[in-house]
Amino acid sequence: MKIILVSTGNLQEYIIDNIQNLKLFGNNDIVVITENHYFDKLKDLDVTLVDSSELDDYNFNNTSNLNKHFRNGFWHLCSLRFFYLYSYIEKNQLTDCIHLENDVMSYINFDKLKTCFKHNKVYATFDCDTRVIPSILYIPNSKAFEPIINNYNTHRNDMENLARFDETVIVPFPIYLNDKDINKFNKNFDDFHCIFDGAAMGQYLGGIDPRNQPGDTRGFVNETCIIKYNHNIFYWVLEDGLYAPHILINNRVIKVINLHIHSKQLNQFMSNNPKEELLIKKYN
Repeated sequence: MKIILVSTGNLQEYIIDNIQNLKLFGNNDIVVITENHYFDKLKDLDVTLVDSSELDDYNFNNTSNLNKHFRNGFWHLCSLRFFYLYSYIEKNQLTDCIHLENDVMSYINFDKLKTCFKHNKVYATFDCDTRVIPSILYIPNSKAFEPIINNYNTHRNDMENLARFDETVIVPFPIYLNDKDINKFNKNFDDFHCIFDGAAMGQYLGGIDPRNQPGDTRGFVNETCIIKYNHNIFYWVLEDGLYAPHILINNRVIKVINLHIHSKQLNQFMSNNPKEELLIKKYN
C-alpha cells in the first residue's frame, strides 16, 4: 500500500523518525508532499518527494477561514493537507492509500491490512461522536475522498469536518475491543483484530505536546476520547525482531497499529529500540 505524508508550510523534522520506522516494517512505497526547498533534508530517505506547488489546493488557501497565524498556520495547514492529498491521489488515479500525520508511529507492514478494508470508503479514527482525529486515514481512491473535499466547511477544523460525515462516507477504525457494548468505536474490530490510535493512547504513553503543557505529562488522559486508556496495561511485544505496542483488554493482548506521539518524541518509540517504558513495559 502507498503511504502518503504531507508536511507543508514548515518541515516537521520528526517526520524522519516516522519514515524510518515505517521502513523497518517494509513499507517502502512512501510519498512526502512538501515544498521543494525541503527536498534536500529528505532526499536520503529513499521516498518519493512531491512539490506541493504542482498540486491543486482547489482554492482552499484563499477561501480558508481557519487560523493562519497560530503555530505557523497549524489549523489552516491541517486542513490544507486534505486538498493536496486528494489532488495527488486523483491526479495519479491511486488506490489503497494510507495517510499518516507526521507525529504518528506505525507498527505494521500496511500491505498486511489490505484485505481488512471491507468497504470502499475512507476509514478514520473517531474518538467521540463529534470528533475524528485523522492521525491515520485509509483512502481507497479519489472518488471515496471526493465528498469530503466537495463539502468541506472552511470555518471548521479538520477534526470537526471529518466528524460531520456518517458511515456512507467514513468508516470508523476500531479503537477498542468489541467484546461487549458494541458501538461505532469498536464494531469493526473483527475486521482487523487490532486497534488504532487517534491520539489518546499516544498521549497517555508519551505525554502531550510540551507547548501545551511543560514538564513530564506521561499518563495524560484525553478528556474528549470516549475510551480512557489509563484503565489498561500496555506492552512492547517483540514480533519478528521488532517491538510493537499491545494493549491488555479483558485478558487479551491486542496489537496497536499506530501511536500518535503528541509529545513529538518519536525517537522514544522506534520499533528497533523503544526507549519509552514508564507505562509500556517490554512483554516477557
